[in-house]
Amino acid sequence: MVIKQFIKGLCLGGIALLINLPSPVMAATKQPDVSTDVRDYFSNSGYKNIVISPDGRYLIVHADAGDRDRLVVIDRKNNKPKSSFEVGKHKRISNVAWVTDERFIFEARTRVGLYDDREGPPSLYAANADGRQRKELFTTDVAGFQLLSLLPDDPKHILIARYFWRDGGQPKSYLLNIHDGRLHYQADQPEEAQALFADNAGNLRLSAFYEEKKKDEFGKGRSEFYFKRLGRDDWERVDIDGFERGDSLRLVGFSDDNRYAYFFSDMGSDVNEVFEFDTLNATVKQVTNGNIVDPDRLIWGLDGSLVGVEFTPGKIERTYLDDNFSAKLIKGITQAFGDQRVIIASATRDQKLAVMLVYSDVNPGEFYLFNTDTFEAKFIAARLANIDANKMSPMEPVSFKARDGVDLHGYLTLPKYHHGEAKPPLIVKVHGGPHGVRDYWGFDTENQYFAAHGFAVLQVNFRGSGGYGRNFMELGYRNWGRTMQDDVTDATLWAVEQGYADADKICIYGGSYGGYAALMGVIREPDLYQCAVGYVGVYSLPLMYEDGDIRGDDMGKRFLERVIGRDMDELRANSPAFLADRIKVPVFLVHGSEDVRVPISHYHALVKAFDEHQVTYQTLVREEGHGFEKEENKFYLYPKLIEFFKTHMGN
Repeated sequence: MVIKQFIKGLCLGGIALLINLPSPVMAATKQPDVSTDVRDYFSNSGYKNIVISPDGRYLIVHADAGDRDRLVVIDRKNNKPKSSFEVGKHKRISNVAWVTDERFIFEARTRVGLYDDREGPPSLYAANADGRQRKELFTTDVAGFQLLSLLPDDPKHILIARYFWRDGGQPKSYLLNIHDGRLHYQADQPEEAQALFADNAGNLRLSAFYEEKKKDEFGKGRSEFYFKRLGRDDWERVDIDGFERGDSLRLVGFSDDNRYAYFFSDMGSDVNEVFEFDTLNATVKQVTNGNIVDPDRLIWGLDGSLVGVEFTPGKIERTYLDDNFSAKLIKGITQAFGDQRVIIASATRDQKLAVMLVYSDVNPGEFYLFNTDTFEAKFIAARLANIDANKMSPMEPVSFKARDGVDLHGYLTLPKYHHGEAKPPLIVKVHGGPHGVRDYWGFDTENQYFAAHGFAVLQVNFRGSGGYGRNFMELGYRNWGRTMQDDVTDATLWAVEQGYADADKICIYGGSYGGYAALMGVIREPDLYQCAVGYVGVYSLPLMYEDGDIRGDDMGKRFLERVIGRDMDELRANSPAFLADRIKVPVFLVHGSEDVRVPISHYHALVKAFDEHQVTYQTLVREEGHGFEKEENKFYLYPKLIEFFKTHMGN
């Protein structure tokens, strides 16, 4: 049954907002216990995204097909598939966009494993809605590319930047024919350009330059910024008061009238703030101030212009940059959906129909087709169809101080359906990365699956994590296994002290760097945890210089030297493979034989050490990359994790 909900006090252009919601989204009545079926949580989503065609006739469904992505074109007249596309094994698709009513483009690149964040270079493809005239428009070989604009007034071309390796990656702008792949050089960029940015009309208006010499400290190079004034064609250099060497600068978008450009920078602050650049008068205005976290997501309007920015200090907070129709629409729908996160996934050319994605910490994601004339939303599909948001466990922000007084933030998910009066067993879950990565508020499939089985989950953004400013991230450099690990320990002790956890029922778990931290946790604190799970983890810091894709280029080597150092004695002193004799609790190791980020040599080094020191352990190795993606492997892994946790913590 569809329920019509009237939102009082909100008018858009004098018209009250009406939302049609399916009954599962409404307040729950008393329900039986939450599902614990692994398939309900870890089935590969049939709906990663939905993109509507400019005339509204077609929907492209972007789906997860296990070790690859798939696109399916649906004809809205009969709701039947028109065509489908795959590029191959380990090929992940992004930036799906309609260029005309019948032809669309998309990018595809190699990603080996769930946690592989160093994906291969992309290739660009085009196809018609009926599946005909499929063509690879651009292959990254001697040059890479970046999509700059769909050129709304040119149905034959898109605008790209082409990056030639022989020129040190300096971009040149080209028109690219979406039918035959022919390129036309535009010769419209400053000489020092390293990044180009087009406005909403497809005109090149911004350019950025960054230079870091070998003598410079990693990440502390020189940045410059160029622009074209509104209505002019010549490039000018921007001098920003207060901008110093090492300050970051990221161009992010234009206002709907193309006058104002927005960028993120940490000049004068430890975290990034939002700045507005007036391209008519060449003046800069700071839009946000006093944040404790960097901005992390952009809010796009119906026409593709930037209307706002999101921050996530705990739950999501939004700063709107405009008060136009799109901003009001998003505000209204967010209110109607109970302050869940609402984004415009795509919209028609006339802006009368929009695909909206709604999700939260308890809702994995639902797509709605929204009519901007009638203000009605029709349910399209759910990312995980068998998940009932009313039965999921909320993710609550937490904060506390580390032993040395540093402020730490994280999240606690307490099981909604934990039985009995005893405190739930606790899984301390450590994120990967670690630098530049952080935990966010939102739907976490692992957390919800663990909570459904009665476990609480604690996550902490330890020093070295991203999102809390440059200084906080750099506090973690060369502190793997030391103060970074202390933060995880302090978070665990805090949960016990606050009464959220039983001190005798705690295990530590994590993937990638989190796998490293899980093992270092039971090495550094042999009496704190009852078990540990290392998932595609780093176990030998010296091996990072010998194996894996990070060490493969000069920038990767400089990064390693900056974050873990070159002192081999120090690296061994903070590596689980060299400290296995200190482990006194059972360990579960999970790895992918095709992992290129953390090769299986790390797993073998640790298993060898375990055998030498009679450590109790079990293993699971599958033909996967850096994190399991195939359904059959996930369906096997997660019940095994639950069995392991229950065996060593009880429940």
